[in-house]
Amino acid sequence: MDGGVDEEVSLVGLTEDMGVNAVLFGFVGLYALTFPGRVRACYLVGSHATSEAVGESDLDLTLVFKDTFLPGEEARFERFRMAVGPLARYPLDLNAVEEARLVAEGEVNLKQNALLIAGEDVRDRVPLMPLEAWTRHCMHQPYRFIERARARAEDAPLRYPLEYPDARGELYGYDYREVMDAQGQLHRGFKELVTLACRMATAAVALDAGRHTFSKRDAIQAHREHIHDTWTPLFESIFASRQQWGYRVPEDAAARAKLREACARMLDAENAFLARYRDFLLAEVTRGRVEDRVLAARRLGDIAYPGDEVPQALQQLLESPEPVDAALREAARESLARYRGVKPS
Repeated sequence: MDGGVDEEVSLVGLTEDMGVNAVLFGFVGLYALTFPGRVRACYLVGSHATSEAVGESDLDLTLVFKDTFLPGEEARFERFRMAVGPLARYPLDLNAVEEARLVAEGEVNLKQNALLIAGEDVRDRVPLMPLEAWTRHCMHQPYRFIERARARAEDAPLRYPLEYPDARGELYGYDYREVMDAQGQLHRGFKELVTLACRMATAAVALDAGRHTFSKRDAIQAHREHIHDTWTPLFESIFASRQQWGYRVPEDAAARAKLREACARMLDAENAFLARYRDFLLAEVTRGRVEDRVLAARRLGDIAYPGDEVPQALQQLLESPEPVDAALREAARESLARYRGVKPS
């Protein structure tokens, strides 16, 4: 079979949940039909791979495409991802990656904390991602969860310091996204809160302790071991809520009150992270690969920080006597324009 899932559909690895295994079998069959001969391996990552799943956990699946993507293959995978998701009993989080990229750049979770579902295991050829690249990845992750929790006008940047997603809500708006159980029923949930807490813990451990972490639990434990600051008890409390109630908002009033206390503190944790993120981004725009500098310049336009430090840094990029890549210059110009469009609070 040339190391891929090309003909007969079979599972190399199984979870302890037969319902999950049934979904995985069907998924392997679908991608084998859609991408014949192109998938080197399929991995289950995340909590189902580490036996830490709760009732509303996603099935996180990564397809490793042989060598590099063929023309149009990424777009076809995106259409496939959108079509397959509604068919599964469990929420699916599907990703695709090139084999060549894994070998060249390394990985963390897939290498250390994944279950091979089908195909040929390539992890012995995949290095652990260098710490600098891992730290950069981790520092950018929390922003995704912070920004999508907050409604605002299209293309409007976040305004720092943040306010609660919903100051009048029982959980201050951190229950903004529902979760789905294995029967397809939607429930009021706080999964995004848990993920954000773990992402911030992961970023702090990478930046301050120089350590890779491989799961939500590992991140929380490493934060206590290596950081142990004012946010450690908050992150531990949020993770413990996941262990106790899954991702559903509990019906018991006392339990909801406990969760509300954690949500009340989360705003300060987000603002503390964003303050460090600003310093990280200001350093990033001056160093490293062009694509990393471009991302930092764009992200500086996504968050409206008070004061002149950020706009001055962007202006310096535009006025630099040294050669500046055209994409970096354009990112700085667009971010500076967004800054200038923000009315003072």
